[in-house]
Amino acid sequence: MYQVLFGLLIVGKEQFEFNLFVIISVHVQIPYQPISQKNHMKRFLLSLAVYFFSNGLTAQSGEFKLYPNGLMYSTSTMNQLEYIVDSLNLKFKNCDLSRTYLSCKQLKGHFVYLEKGNINQALKDMKKNISFDEFKRKYGRAEINKDVLVLRDVYKNWEGEQVIDYSSMVFRRTVQPKKSVDELFGKGEGNWVYEFSSKTEYSGEYVSAFYLSSKLESNPIPEKYARLIQYSDCLVDTSTTIFIEGAEDADQFYTSSQVADFVNYVHDRTNRPVYDTSDRKSYWSKYALWDSTKYLTLDSMKNEEKFKNMLNKATNEALAKGGSNDEFESYVSRYNSPAAALELKRKRQVWGQCSMDNRPRIHALNIAVLSAETINWEVFLRAHLDIMNDNFRRASDGSYAWKRRNTYIRELEELDINVADLLLGISLRLENPSANHYYANIRRVGRALAEYSDKEEIETRMISIIEDESLDDYNRLIIYYLYDNYYYNLQEEDQTKEGEKKLADALNTLPKYLLQDMKKEH
Repeated sequence: MYQVLFGLLIVGKEQFEFNLFVIISVHVQIPYQPISQKNHMKRFLLSLAVYFFSNGLTAQSGEFKLYPNGLMYSTSTMNQLEYIVDSLNLKFKNCDLSRTYLSCKQLKGHFVYLEKGNINQALKDMKKNISFDEFKRKYGRAEINKDVLVLRDVYKNWEGEQVIDYSSMVFRRTVQPKKSVDELFGKGEGNWVYEFSSKTEYSGEYVSAFYLSSKLESNPIPEKYARLIQYSDCLVDTSTTIFIEGAEDADQFYTSSQVADFVNYVHDRTNRPVYDTSDRKSYWSKYALWDSTKYLTLDSMKNEEKFKNMLNKATNEALAKGGSNDEFESYVSRYNSPAAALELKRKRQVWGQCSMDNRPRIHALNIAVLSAETINWEVFLRAHLDIMNDNFRRASDGSYAWKRRNTYIRELEELDINVADLLLGISLRLENPSANHYYANIRRVGRALAEYSDKEEIETRMISIIEDESLDDYNRLIIYYLYDNYYYNLQEEDQTKEGEKKLADALNTLPKYLLQDMKKEH
């Protein structure tokens, strides 16, 4: 542990994460046993080592193993998914529009930032609702961005407290007033919302604020776009989540004694090598051989009464009390019940510890495959979309690691669902989403669409949405960013002058007050 911390002090973050990979890969083997606080870190580092080692060869030629069909799922898995699509009539899914979707609360405003001069007096003037023109005259040193799109969002923070944010998407500025939501809920045209930060040892005092120059609006989303949202809600079932309520952090699970007994029994019968600090290279070679051949031994044991009884008891205890891991779940899936293995995986979430840690994505892939095998479309699609959107929790995530995480849009296209409608539906933003509505990561979906089979169709549809004045400004801006990310991720031969013109023309269709700021970014 001290070696890891020392590495962080000496090197930069990116180099440290590489050093951490090396440190983990030579960490000592810990026998499978109930986890205590004392050996938790050793067990965690070892589990990372196994992941990196066992997936290293695959990662060198691509993120996941690709099967002869060119996909991340085998032919048998794809056949099962196609059966699900056909049996549930997902190919022709057409949901009734029984509700009205509203655009996100938005208005126009001016952003103000003041870190020099009489900040306390400026704050008092804002509290007295000074006019914007008078503020400009009185505080000439303030940074001001006029006429920006302001979004208002009300939500609960991690402490369960209700907070309210005002933000500008283009300038990436956010103001979180230290007032109750009730005080600010109706604030609109002619009002200030402000956030004051006092001086600290790291920074000086400042005030950031929006002067709200128009009425707060949230209007019905036009029906043709509401149907895209409704289609995505039908396809990505909003009554289902990937993880079961109360799912444990995978790195802090409670190891059941029955699971420990069974896994140790497997290790003994399959002659798993014991870690040897004096000859690490030899150990990893032996481990690779064991990992690739252990199922030959286990397949011959699967009908033994002792094997079956121990596995049944371990599975039942893990389902009831927790205490599972990937290795055990692989045995459950192969020799007991794929449905039970899926439930065990859904009872634990995997945190990424660094940018190189691909365990969350592997966990989602395993859930997707088991969901296909057990005819669970709802969980499958969420797991696959999480991989596409890289929707995982990580302690840190450097941009240098993003490119190797692929989007796998082709797998969805092969299933013959309406992929364009689905991805556009989860890209649009709304004020009143269904519980568990799935939102796209615009950067990632733009990259996925760059691999879409019918680029002319998706380009035409995105441009049409950007140009549509009946749609709210925020969603037009969202789809512009989607198009921008799409174009950026195209292969060089596809980035033509005609494509550049389409992008520029799309930008010019946005409202003038947005256009002036968008052009500053390009």
